[in-house]
Formats: sequence, structure tokens, C-alpha cells
Amino acid sequence: MRFSNVAASLAAFGLLSLGVLGSGCGDDTPPSQPPPSGANCGLTAECVSADPTCIALVDNAGQTEFGLRMSQIIISKPATLAAASFIGKTVAGGVALDDTKCNLSGQGTFSWLLHFDTATNTVCTGGAKPVANPADGFSFVNEMIGGFNITPIKFSSDLSQGTFEVTEGQDIIVPVYTAEGGAPILLPLKKAQILGGKLSSNNNCVGTYNAEGLDPLNLCRPFPEENQFTFVNAGKIEGYITLEDADAVEVDLAKKSLCALLTGKDDAAMPIAKCVRDANGKIDYKGDWCDATNAAADASCADAVQLGAEFAASAVKINGGCPL
Repeated sequence: MRFSNVAASLAAFGLLSLGVLGSGCGDDTPPSQPPPSGANCGLTAECVSADPTCIALVDNAGQTEFGLRMSQIIISKPATLAAASFIGKTVAGGVALDDTKCNLSGQGTFSWLLHFDTATNTVCTGGAKPVANPADGFSFVNEMIGGFNITPIKFSSDLSQGTFEVTEGQDIIVPVYTAEGGAPILLPLKKAQILGGKLSSNNNCVGTYNAEGLDPLNLCRPFPEENQFTFVNAGKIEGYITLEDADAVEVDLAKKSLCALLTGKDDAAMPIAKCVRDANGKIDYKGDWCDATNAAADASCADAVQLGAEFAASAVKINGGCPL
């Protein structure tokens, strides 16, 4: 599984962003000094939105089936993928849409969808391919790619109170598309969970646009070093990735595997440096999680790294609904 250089590192946890992620700020480098706080970046009439609360593209009010797309993913675990890191910023740029009139300056290549059905109290979630015009809607990836069955997962959740979560995690392979096109990077996430998801009363938003938290002197763009983000999040993602799976993900720009980036140690191999292994061929690094028990690592099992992120989401059209 190969990470291409632009949005590559992003997918890493897209997750779970992977979405997904602090920057979403396009190509410009944030200023070396934090911009002054307290200014307002409210949306103007030039921003065309069905609901400016979260820059939604459609209005879900009154619908029994409706969709949202994660508009922001901010990774908290592991620290090497945090919002202000290279990978965190790359994820942000892939998740954020490209709409400067609405203060969005990303590439929009990494799409993580949520489809809700209030009649059956189910939520369907998974990746989508990039689209030329987000207003035309998105579709779940549901096909074989590189020998892997890429499909969303579906879980039950009582939606009557406007909340949703899945506490019994499911494995999912997240397809991450990049600005360069071509086949996606496939990222296998283990026991993925969505926790504390909170829908707005009209079902258009998870979280809100953060007008007061951005600054016009920074072009109303995120500044993760000062904890300034485009949206206020209202949902969490948890899960983990095994070190072996991470070592199979190649980050071309860094010329290292994702495992090497996570651990900070590599074998100096060419063209892609990977995780250091012991005499028995096992990865030498000890992670903070155990794959066998899906629990914190201990002396006998430390072969994975826990992932944690928060997200916001905005209403979009999902073509074809949930394929499951």
C-alpha cells in the first residue's frame, strides 16, 4: 500500500482520515508567529451554503435518510500525527473542500461519508472517491481494489435524540484518494469506533463553523499551532493500526513507511526505509496497543498503535445511499 506524496500521509489515519487534521489551508505556509485572536471570520453572502452553521451543501431537514461528509478530522493520537504535524496538516488539506468563498482551501480528495436512516436507526460510514463538483454529491466506494473488498461499514444507533455512536468497533479499509489521481491508498483500520456523535436539530451538521476562532489576518485559515480550526468538532473516532500494517504503507515524500514515521526509527533501507526489526524479523518497536486483546499494551503484547481523532461533518448529497 503506497502513500503518494501530496495527501499520502493524510490517509494514514483518516480516520479516520481519515478527514482527519488541522490545516485545510491549501498551499500557503502558516505564519511563524500566531495571528492576533478575537477577530471575526464570519461567512459572507459570497459563500453559497444550504446551512452556514457548518457550510452544508444540502438541507437534510425533514428527511428520514440523509448524508454528511466529514469536513474536518483532527488527530490526537498518536502524537506524531497531531494537528500541527506534517501528517496532520496533510490530512487536513485532503479533507477540507476547495471553496475559498467559504474560507475552505483544501483539496477535497479525502472523503469520509456518514449516511443516516432514521427509520431503521442505522448509520453507514466509509470512503468516497473525489468528485469534480461536490454539489453533485458523493458515492460510497463499494468495489474490489487491489484485491481488497472496499466497502463501508454499517451499525445500529438510536437516532431519536440526535446522537449516534458505535461502541463495538468494526474493521474497515479506508480508501484515500490523492490530488494526483490514480488508485487510492488503502488503509486498514482495526476496531474503528465512532463515539459521542451529535447531530444538529435539522440533521445538517455535526459541529459548527468556527467563525470566532479564526483570524482574517491569517486569511481565515486554520492555525493548528494555536489551536485554531475551521470547525468546532462534535464527534470522535477511535481505533488502532497494527505496526505490521503500518510498515506496509509507504510514504513516498518521506521515503519511509508509516511505521518508521510513527516510531521515529528506521532501517535506512532504499528506496523506502521501514521499521527496525529484531533477529527474528519482528518489529522492534513497542506500541501502546495490543492487537490480540484490543487493549492497552503490556509486557507480552505491544504490536499496535492506538488512534484517536475528533471530527466535524456537513450535509452533502450521497448518491445511491448506503450500498449495504
